[in-house]
Amino acid sequence: MTDKPSEAVKREKNDEIDAALRNEYAPTNPPGATGDTYKIANYADGLVGASPECDVLRPKYNSGIKYAGSTPNPEAPCFDRGISGGIRWDGTFHRDLSRYSAGGDLFWSSYLKPGTAPGMKNGYWINFGSGWSHLHNDNPAEILTGASQKLFYDAAAAKWTLVIQAPKFVTHEVVEVWAGTKTGGSDPAGTYTRDSGLDPVATLTVEAA
Repeated sequence: MTDKPSEAVKREKNDEIDAALRNEYAPTNPPGATGDTYKIANYADGLVGASPECDVLRPKYNSGIKYAGSTPNPEAPCFDRGISGGIRWDGTFHRDLSRYSAGGDLFWSSYLKPGTAPGMKNGYWINFGSGWSHLHNDNPAEILTGASQKLFYDAAAAKWTLVIQAPKFVTHEVVEVWAGTKTGGSDPAGTYTRDSGLDPVATLTVEAA
């Protein structure tokens, strides 16, 4: 007659099964070292965010906007595109855990470039394509609240994700200009395929800077 397993053995087996299931289904970050800076390959202003579909990001004379006078005002629209306090984005994404740690090691943003700060032309106001963006309340802790350009690993979906956003003038509604993903790889470098957004460009490639 075969002895029945003891309660201790049953618990051990159950623990082994639970551990195996957690390892199989729990979101995990990809292995491998990552750099502090990445960039969109061959980036030049207008590569993304300047298609006809993105014209909704431009200031319009009949939209209720009051153009600035002689007093510097970061939010004042330029007559063609963007805002007066913005600098042209160079297509780079930066990691700075001292300013923004909530995203962990696998989060990069245009706002986190070394030396950026509040104020005119200091990097918290960014112009690109037909649009612009501003770090919400000049506070890196609020980087996910307003429009931003960010690169990160989505552990739940097990995909690298690239998101470029801009606000509309007047309403400041956050608009998705381009969003895409990349599956696999130990770092964010590679080709991202468009999932959504105003700009129809099919792919963007990210590389170490």
